[in-house]
Amino acid sequence: MKWKRHSQDRLDRLARAIEAIAGRDMQLIDESAQVERQRGEGAAALYGICREFVDSVNQRLSDPALVLDPRDWNPEAFREDGANLLQISLRGRLLQIEFSSTEELHSTEEFRHRYVLRGAVRSFNQNFLDRDTVDEQMIFYCPHHASAAWHYFDPRTYRTGLVGPDYLATELERLL
Repeated sequence: MKWKRHSQDRLDRLARAIEAIAGRDMQLIDESAQVERQRGEGAAALYGICREFVDSVNQRLSDPALVLDPRDWNPEAFREDGANLLQISLRGRLLQIEFSSTEELHSTEEFRHRYVLRGAVRSFNQNFLDRDTVDEQMIFYCPHHASAAWHYFDPRTYRTGLVGPDYLATELERLL
């Protein structure tokens, strides 16, 4: 009879383990859906920052000169599995913003806050290209408990802060 009781205990443990796996699987599915939503929001937020910057500067110019590509944001254009590109141009001076999803749902590998999107802001003009120079700063979309924000990090100077119109203005000023 002892072997029968041992076998029953084993089957009970197996049944509990199977039920626990189902709960963890559902939690992972829910977390994946949340991160996918956050990534879409992050892509739209980054485009919104660029659009706000370009529109604000162009309103102050007698002849609008900044161009944002793409001209309009389309949420379906966001590529979950590849690189996404935004570009702000001013007569041969470029701010190129590339970003993509992290390989895992989220990461802290390259930045101190947990992020779900990572990328870079590259700034260059003809003088930079003549010297084989492209300035690059890393950017990260970090969903926090109450809010989410894009952060930049310059690995050469360890300068960090929030990506916003002021940050883009600083980057574009260096190209003038």
